[in-house]
Amino acid sequence: MYSRRLFMGGAAAAMGLAACGSPAVSKVGTRQLKTLGLQTYTLREIFEPDPAGTLAMLKELGYDYVELNERNFTDRTAEELISLVKDAGLYAPATHYNMEKIRSDFGQTTRDAQALGVNYVIMPWTDKPQRTVEGYKRNAAMFNERGRQARDAGFRLAYHNHQFEFDDLGGGVTGMDIMLEETDPDLFDFELDLFWARLGDVDIPALFRAHPGRFKLCHIKDMNGSPAQYRDSRDYGAIGAALMVNVGEGNIPFEDYFALNDVSGMEYFVIEHDSPPKPFRASMKQSIDDVRAMRF
Repeated sequence: MYSRRLFMGGAAAAMGLAACGSPAVSKVGTRQLKTLGLQTYTLREIFEPDPAGTLAMLKELGYDYVELNERNFTDRTAEELISLVKDAGLYAPATHYNMEKIRSDFGQTTRDAQALGVNYVIMPWTDKPQRTVEGYKRNAAMFNERGRQARDAGFRLAYHNHQFEFDDLGGGVTGMDIMLEETDPDLFDFELDLFWARLGDVDIPALFRAHPGRFKLCHIKDMNGSPAQYRDSRDYGAIGAALMVNVGEGNIPFEDYFALNDVSGMEYFVIEHDSPPKPFRASMKQSIDDVRAMRF
């Protein structure tokens, strides 16, 4: 089942771009995403007991790569994991990784990143005590320090958001503002989770224009329903159950965002669903088919 947005036509897509501040262009609907990945957290229920079978299924469905997460190499070495990925005909440009390990044991971080051969190591979470102006500033300083070490070791660091990074910390300043302003673009990047940014009522095109080239990766996951009542919630299970759907069943205007890839700097496009409906194969197929059908 394809999203209603795929049937809007070029004129409506152009209107959408104009509405978010971009001039309408004469050619709409000629570009598409060439390579797509999946965040393995999506399939954690079947990945951990059967990584080889899960990876083979993703390859059969047309996925090009996987974004790993740290649990994938808890019970197996990073070398064993990447061998499984390659055997399936996939590659792994990025992995999520615990921020505190990056802070306290960057030697292990580096060994894992190099064994996996990833381009990006991404921190997916900030603990609640650090979600203050001072906490985000301290983290940004650490990101720059570790980002320099990562660059020297052959990979880059990045940060993945939820919605709390867009909370007003006073005077209209957010945690995301602090991280973007106080990290060095030569050393540190961002992965924008489009679902959580929408939940946080973010003007995503404006964010891209204000910080061009900073968003190298994104999570593509869809939302069906009004997010207003969930904006201040931290019950992620309830949020997912109420709003998160397979790509194609929701109303996030992904094409409007992808039309700005040259502005955002986007390189990797990662499909994700925190708790996809079963059967998993059908869910994974629907999402990738919908994204492959997008034009912008």
